[in-house]
Amino acid sequence: MRRFIEKSFIVLFCLYNTYKINTTRDLVFYFLISLILSLCLDLFHPKKVRVFIYFIFLIFYLYDPLFIYYLPLILYNMYLDFNIYAFFAMILILRDFSIANLLVFSISIYLSIMTKRFNVFLNQNKIVRDGLKEDAIYLKKYTEQLKIDREKNIHIAILTERNRIARELHDSIGHAISSSILQVEALKIVSDNTMVEGLDLLQNTLNNGMNDIRNSIHNLYNESLDLESRIESLCREVPTIDIQLIYKLEDSLPYDLKFDILSIIREAITNCAKHSNATELKISLLSQPKFYSIIVRDNGNKFNKTDDLLTKGIGLISMNEIASKYNGFLNYEFDNGFKIHLTLMKG
Repeated sequence: MRRFIEKSFIVLFCLYNTYKINTTRDLVFYFLISLILSLCLDLFHPKKVRVFIYFIFLIFYLYDPLFIYYLPLILYNMYLDFNIYAFFAMILILRDFSIANLLVFSISIYLSIMTKRFNVFLNQNKIVRDGLKEDAIYLKKYTEQLKIDREKNIHIAILTERNRIARELHDSIGHAISSSILQVEALKIVSDNTMVEGLDLLQNTLNNGMNDIRNSIHNLYNESLDLESRIESLCREVPTIDIQLIYKLEDSLPYDLKFDILSIIREAITNCAKHSNATELKISLLSQPKFYSIIVRDNGNKFNKTDDLLTKGIGLISMNEIASKYNGFLNYEFDNGFKIHLTLMKG
């Protein structure tokens, strides 16, 4: 728009200069030819094509010097292409020198210089804008990672507290009940038959209590994250989507792996709820001999197949990083919906 306005001013100056100096000549032909060449310089960006257009104008000028009155139109683009070397074109003015021509030439060069400076400033502004946008993406990604690390630290703290409670139960209540069972066994030896029945009942009660405590302690030690229950809980949080869960993973998964799988499923469900118009979602967690397979498929159709989601989607970027962490990979495709397939290698 800026270039259009500035060229419009130059055209007005050229027309004024033309009919001021040559009042008897009809110079419409010269004006139209010069205007067409000037517009071509704005439309064609390859340097060779633009040089060819300058050469055509030079031929017209050599054929008829009256084209000198419209040289400022061409000179405007010439300075943008060749910087100060465009001043050599002003030698052509000597063929039909006039103060008015020199003034129009100067105005054209000045406007071209201002446009070039503006373009430099605009490009710098775009670079800064793109940098800020990139920093915002990295900041969002860093914030997401901090959130994941915070949740992981909370789970680790809970697990540490469970282990502490389990040790205390084992050291205090466990030993007390064990001692009570031994004492009851000793009393049964020295007691009559009437008391033995009561002591048997008491011993059974203590044994059952001891077994319950052992089971509780065992669970406290080993239950770091019930992955299947947590995923089922995430599915219930999205009642508007019919979610089918196929869970075929062993219970002895490492805590970090459980947490990363939970992060993947949480992100997949969130993306489906926010960015898709899907009504059905199928989640498959499968254990293969050499790897774990995670497949998430929905029936939505609200997406752009041309987008590279691995560079634009923060969620998929995080999933891809988790896959790389386990020497695996992530694929996605659009096939009657959106499908994500992650492979996490074992060992």
